[in-house]
Amino acid sequence: MISLGAAVVRAAIRVYTYPYRKKFASLSRSVALKNKAYEPPKDFAYIKEKHGGVQVEKLVPPEIRNGIVLQFHGGGHTASMNDMYRKAAERLAANCNCIVYSIDYRTGAGLTYPAVHDECYTAYKALCKTVLSDGNFVALGDSFGANLLLAACLRARDDGLPLPSAIVCVCPFIDMAASGISYRENCYKDPLYAMPRHYCFEKYEKNIRRISPYCGNTPLTYPYLSPAYADFRGFPKTLIQCGELETSLSDSQMLYDGLSKKGCSAKLHVFHGMWHDFMYMFPWLKESRYAWCEICDFVRAGFTR
Repeated sequence: MISLGAAVVRAAIRVYTYPYRKKFASLSRSVALKNKAYEPPKDFAYIKEKHGGVQVEKLVPPEIRNGIVLQFHGGGHTASMNDMYRKAAERLAANCNCIVYSIDYRTGAGLTYPAVHDECYTAYKALCKTVLSDGNFVALGDSFGANLLLAACLRARDDGLPLPSAIVCVCPFIDMAASGISYRENCYKDPLYAMPRHYCFEKYEKNIRRISPYCGNTPLTYPYLSPAYADFRGFPKTLIQCGELETSLSDSQMLYDGLSKKGCSAKLHVFHGMWHDFMYMFPWLKESRYAWCEICDFVRAGFTR
């Protein structure tokens, strides 16, 4: 049973997204987020830096007792760093008493793999030479940001660079082949991406399992593009959160199974009745507050000192 607030918001989302869902339009491409000039909370320092030539936003709380969180924001390859992710950085910095670095990678509808992945890994490598060199950092990513995070960690491991002491993947979108059973099971349930109920799944399956143009000509199961197919040997403990109604719910299960197969410590929390990135979009919901408490507890425990 979900909270009344979540039930009302979910119903409103279904109404709002219907014009996009009936056309199978990408929300990250279709819905423009309003971005005002960002004002950090009182006594927080907000600094834009370049690491490896890539822009990174640094948020410093008034009291620092722990390590660093490295944030990979989601939004596909088309939505840039915005206030929803800055608010997430605020939440992490304030509740975990840590500095948050958010990679502000270049976005654009015309980009194809490995453009965004390379840019994020370039920033990761550069940060590892300086502030992340001791390994006392936790990496966090949501949706496509979780893809970028995991791909960067795979390359870091293979190149002998430090890995995070812990990883948080929120509603990960990591199977670019969209092969999971959840695309069928939730094809009418997902308030963000479901098709109208009078549509036939067999007829519109390709639309539901839409393949991002970002993939270009790269094989859809290539692990650095689709970490769902990766070998996760040596990965740190990982928290995975997702919503029960997501069409991409299977991605979270694939990640959990892949980590467990290699003996890595992993926790998967599927939130009943919830949707993709609910905790980012509506952080005031009861379920979102619980999700953020779990994330912050995990992050604090993940620091090495």
